[in-house]
Amino acid sequence: MKCDVVVIGSGISGLTAAALLAKSGRSVVIVERTSRPGGALKRFVRQGVPFDVGFHYTGCLGEGDVLTTLWDYLGVRAIIPIRPFPPDGHDELSIAGYDQPVRAFFSYRRLRDELERRFPGERIAIADYLGKIAAICQKIPFYNLELPLTPFLRGFQEPPVSLCDYLTKLTADPQLQAVLASPAFLYGIPVARASLAVHAMVAHGFYRGAYTIDGGGQAVVDAFLRILEQAGVTIIGKNRVDEILVEGGVAAGVRTDRGQIIHCRDVIYTGHPSAVPAMVPAGIFRPIYLKRIQGLRNTASMFAVFAVAPDETPGEPDWVNHYHIPAGLAILPETARVPRTERVLMMTTPERGRLPNLKNNHRGIILLRPALWEEIERFAPTGRRSRPPAYLAWKEELAGEMIAAAGRYWGESYAALRPLAVGTPLTFRDELAAPEGAAYGAQHCLGQHNPGARTRLPGFWLGGQSTLMTGVVGAALAGLVSAGEILGLESTWEQVRQCR
Repeated sequence: MKCDVVVIGSGISGLTAAALLAKSGRSVVIVERTSRPGGALKRFVRQGVPFDVGFHYTGCLGEGDVLTTLWDYLGVRAIIPIRPFPPDGHDELSIAGYDQPVRAFFSYRRLRDELERRFPGERIAIADYLGKIAAICQKIPFYNLELPLTPFLRGFQEPPVSLCDYLTKLTADPQLQAVLASPAFLYGIPVARASLAVHAMVAHGFYRGAYTIDGGGQAVVDAFLRILEQAGVTIIGKNRVDEILVEGGVAAGVRTDRGQIIHCRDVIYTGHPSAVPAMVPAGIFRPIYLKRIQGLRNTASMFAVFAVAPDETPGEPDWVNHYHIPAGLAILPETARVPRTERVLMMTTPERGRLPNLKNNHRGIILLRPALWEEIERFAPTGRRSRPPAYLAWKEELAGEMIAAAGRYWGESYAALRPLAVGTPLTFRDELAAPEGAAYGAQHCLGQHNPGARTRLPGFWLGGQSTLMTGVVGAALAGLVSAGEILGLESTWEQVRQCR
């Protein structure tokens, strides 16, 4: 089998790269290790109730925003049912030890007004923080589409500023610190290791607006599959790429675990970079590079409870995402010594505004809490079909603990949630091929140099959220960059941004 480009992995990064390449006339084959394409965007169904694993809400889908522009260029936006959060939609942040929650609105203006109302003595700090977040992103082409792409990706980068140092100097109020640090939950890095710039790139998108999609991440996957089929892209499932074929010092194809060989001129790998050394012949990369990508520090994983409410449960977490967060800068634990009960708990729903309320027992409820690999490592040698009874009992205990906490934080009715599935770092490792169950790939953190799209092997490129930015937006943009390296970065960027 032959094609121009093989894309390894069918998450949003791989789907985006394949769509861009196909639109430019390249023949593309996507190789996916599972039976269903979509990566973390795929939905699963339990007892007729759909649940999202890796998509809950996103930024950057307003008019002129980068994800809107990219999806317009690819022709998928028109077939994705995007729904903006209404003006009153927000993240409700209840802070441990304090009675009154803070409403984190998806609007710079409304967020500023709320923070000034709640923290009237911190107006200078609030203005400094919001101004700095906006100013940082004004210099980033993904948020200022007037800028060229290449200088940002390959130009001189100023030394990173520690988010922890900045927030500590900015305010001593533990409630305000917690609110300003809370977006760290959305990129999985403890505040002590996070940079202000990475924090800004995530926070800014939500401070400009939040969006959900009817049908969740699966609707995005289905839209991409539709345009990829029209473009003649082939998707091969149930094949894991085990080897990158190299001829004459350049990438020449791939070999899968089922013995399938696909010859090509370029290969884009969108998974975790730590898997690269095992796929590439010895001697291609320097030992120091291999050591670096194999030793990348990973983002936090998650404990997840996928539940439904009993018929009598009132209310609905509809256009509000509920968070219970620790005060200060402890948004994400640095070690497993932090008790689970002292960590963030998030409650959200995969369906927004389509069902009248939680009394409809087809309304799914998702609870998420940060998890660390060391908490589950004792069960790591087991496979999906060979988990010991101790693991199953531990999962049941975990679900009960999180549901009980939801009842304490948001009302006794939530203590009656009925779990249909429970996820742990092992679940995410095995289902998504995520080392240590990392929710957002490798950390983009202080002191760590993540690989970019370019590699030492001509014709072999990297994509995925470990290479550029995290989340749906970051992974999609990583796909744009890896495809752009093949097609021409600036020419591709220019074609995309003409759609704004």
